[in-house]
Amino acid sequence: MNLLNSNEAFSALMAGKNIMCRAVGELMDFDDLNQFPATIFALPGYEFCIKRESLTLADIQFTKPVEPHDLENGQEIFIVMPTCILRTKYDPEHGDISLSVANGFAQLDPENAQLQLQAFGKTFGNMITEIEIKDGFSEKPKKTRTPRKVKETEKKDGQSSESYPKSQVKSQAFIDLWLNRAKDEPTQMNLVNLKGSIDHNFNLLDDDHKVQAQKIYEDFKLLVEDLETSMDPEQHAPKPSYIDHQIYIDGINACISEDEIKTSLHDVNDQGFSEEQLSEINLAKCSKLAEFQATALKIIQDNQYDNLLKELFERAQKSKSPAEANALYKYTVNWTEEQRKPLMDAINKRLSELGATAPPPEQPPSLVVQIQNAPDLTALDILEIDVASRHLDIQPKLMGLVRKRRFELENSVSNVVA
Repeated sequence: MNLLNSNEAFSALMAGKNIMCRAVGELMDFDDLNQFPATIFALPGYEFCIKRESLTLADIQFTKPVEPHDLENGQEIFIVMPTCILRTKYDPEHGDISLSVANGFAQLDPENAQLQLQAFGKTFGNMITEIEIKDGFSEKPKKTRTPRKVKETEKKDGQSSESYPKSQVKSQAFIDLWLNRAKDEPTQMNLVNLKGSIDHNFNLLDDDHKVQAQKIYEDFKLLVEDLETSMDPEQHAPKPSYIDHQIYIDGINACISEDEIKTSLHDVNDQGFSEEQLSEINLAKCSKLAEFQATALKIIQDNQYDNLLKELFERAQKSKSPAEANALYKYTVNWTEEQRKPLMDAINKRLSELGATAPPPEQPPSLVVQIQNAPDLTALDILEIDVASRHLDIQPKLMGLVRKRRFELENSVSNVVA
């Protein structure tokens, strides 16, 4: 499993990959990204990985076979064979390896390779329990020696019957076994697996044996085509190529969740779109996913604002003095005027209530006297706000008195603590 950092994970998410997350160093399994806050990419202490899709065949679940564009040259892979699992390294120049991957018979780990082989066997009524993992595929595929003589065609009841080499007879028996299973239960999944397996085994033959097995291979393809047509003639008709890719882009823009996007794009690769059209569709998908992330982040910010505003409301209502009520203003310095207005209304209301129950006020002392006699730092902060409303010529002198009184109060607190 390749671990990703937050930057790599976010780039993969924008490229349409499914991302999973967990805390660094934890033994817990990776979980879907929707189980974490939208700001997870900006938080430390988390690691990510790309979630691989799963398939279920014959009630056995295994990861989707790896595709060529997901692999790097020299990366270890496990190829599913009828009798074993072959451990090898991906080489796009190696014909057998390249075809095995392209035909859907390669996994990134031995566990899922064994599950895939068991699913193939169970599909056709075979329980595969003991699976050997071998180191397979040499650097240069060896050619199998061709028998010197092949038995001549024998005549029987006016029909010709070719005698194949022993290895080819085994291939015919293998094809007959799988084809009979497909006839007994002609499902689309069975036929897909059948074609993939036979194509894979045919491509593994060297040129000489391919010539010998060509007739069996062609007969097999005709029989499978007949089965497919008998199952659902419309299903195998050519797909229309006139579908406008803009329909998919409009569908993505109308989605309200990531799951809806996946549903909308489930068959996009089957429509015959060009690389440029697929790129436009993928760009629309990435933009929509980014929009979901931005929306989730805004919801988090709104919730934080709502919770703080509620707390400040309660403190304003319980304020026991004008100074205590006015001190709540300092929590709103980063808010907009619109966000601050509800709290200011609550503070003004509380100030009115406190003024109505208090005795008639005496003539207030001058601002200079109030600063010099400020009882604590909270009261001094409120007076500092008042300084900003005075004439520019006297503001420097008033601020000097504020700094002096703050120094006195802070040192007084330090001496008491000491």
